[in-house]
Amino acid sequence: MLARLTSSALVRAADQGPRNRRAAVRKKRLWDGSIDPSLRLDWPGLISPSPAPTSGSSPGGTAAVPLDTRWAILLVLSVTALHVLYAGLVPLSPQEAYYWQYARHPALSYYDHPPLAAWTIWATTSLLGASERAIRAAAAFHSLVFTLFFFLSGRRLFGPRAAFLAVATALVTPLFTAAQTIITPDGPLLACWAAALYFTVRTLQSERGLWLLAAGLSVGAAGLSKYTGAFLVPIVFLTLLLDPRGRRLLLGPWPYVGLLIAGVLVTPVLIWNAHHGWISFAFQFGLRSNRVASPHLRLVGSFIGLQAAAVSPVLFLLLWAAPVQALLRRDRLDLRLCAVFSLPVILVFLAFSPFTWVKGNWAAPAYPAALLAATSLYLEGGRSYRRLSVVAFCVAALATLYVHAAPLVNLPFPPSQDPTAGWRELAARVDQERARIPGPSFIVGCFYKSASELAYYLPGRPETYSGNAFGDTGLEYDYWGDPRRLSGQDAIVVIDQRDWKYCLRRAEYCSPLEPLEPLTVRRPLPRPWSWIPMSDVVTTFKLWRCHGYRE
Repeated sequence: MLARLTSSALVRAADQGPRNRRAAVRKKRLWDGSIDPSLRLDWPGLISPSPAPTSGSSPGGTAAVPLDTRWAILLVLSVTALHVLYAGLVPLSPQEAYYWQYARHPALSYYDHPPLAAWTIWATTSLLGASERAIRAAAAFHSLVFTLFFFLSGRRLFGPRAAFLAVATALVTPLFTAAQTIITPDGPLLACWAAALYFTVRTLQSERGLWLLAAGLSVGAAGLSKYTGAFLVPIVFLTLLLDPRGRRLLLGPWPYVGLLIAGVLVTPVLIWNAHHGWISFAFQFGLRSNRVASPHLRLVGSFIGLQAAAVSPVLFLLLWAAPVQALLRRDRLDLRLCAVFSLPVILVFLAFSPFTWVKGNWAAPAYPAALLAATSLYLEGGRSYRRLSVVAFCVAALATLYVHAAPLVNLPFPPSQDPTAGWRELAARVDQERARIPGPSFIVGCFYKSASELAYYLPGRPETYSGNAFGDTGLEYDYWGDPRRLSGQDAIVVIDQRDWKYCLRRAEYCSPLEPLEPLTVRRPLPRPWSWIPMSDVVTTFKLWRCHGYRE
């Protein structure tokens, strides 16, 4: 229903060709801030009071909320409510369980990520309990912040119609809809990225350096979210440098005070790393990179394919083309700003992709500004471009609907690619095996995924251990418990066959290591889809009882 209503809006917009061409003539006015005051947006309010009644004002002299703004608010609130409802129906993914473990162990920062996602989970679970829905309420919060600043940015740059259509498209794009339900560091990063975009736009339109202080807060918060947030520092300065108004501001103190604010905000990350041998930076920029000696086109293809899957294939083409088109429109400062906020991220990860595996979500910050540019180009484009945009919207909506429905109604989907399946069954089995141990015992999940899922789904939510119990790195688990104090106890050891390369030295730490019956988790296809040649195995968990653990 959402896809049908919004695609209808897109078609109506496409049919208003002459009107949109006239609107395109006014784009420079929009960017320069000379838009009708009744349509201005301010923070914290959505609408600024107009100094005098206009045709868009109410009789009392206060600007009426434009129709597109009202539809955007209704759409965002409705979709957020649906995602909050959905959040309680699907088990936690391993990453979410891991970040919940972060929240159970509050710290200034963590081994593999800065702390903002964990801090938000701590806040929502402190208020709402530790259910899946309470944990994922953190994702809903960051999504609301993202859509607010995303809409405000689009409205200031391209007007209310473009802002509404951009928000509607984001709400049916797999990458952004996942961030509404699944809590990862990408959620707060996207929210802070959109805020930095908005405050940079406000800075240039008003030529008031005070807005750069808010931009600095946003950049610092992005740094507290994910290390990719560091991209915002050169991006904001490059945006100022490429605009004559920004160059004037660079001669004053405001950009540098904003940078100082950002630096102060990320001090928790720096303090934690200073006390832990700068391990996060070593992990992110060295240990994690898995670089290859020579470039491989296969890795480039993997990166491009993952990006196409993240935003849906047709929309992917538009989002990669839009910043390039925007950059070529030298007379359009609004489009150039969108290109600067998106293209560098794409190019950096594309340059790295021949040498290392780049995950599908790493380039996520490139897409909000790219989507705003693509929406503006859609409203100004010819019939063929508008039709392609409508197709992109519909494909994205169908992909999002399918991905959300697959875990609930068992649609054809590779079971081994479902990260939420099997964890409750594993926890029940491990609890049975643990009950057979007469004395004190502990649980080892040989990778952070199984360790975190067991910590959440086992009765009583006990502390668990990871590969650090057997001489491997346990990532953040290295700092949560000392396995040496467990000497002499028995343990239940679990390995997900998808993570087979961990705990290879487990036999050295046990006397003896007793194999238990493995657990194979299946998700059979329903009868209408049984003809599809697809294995129904999600994974196989191998279990052992470690007698007399010794460090």
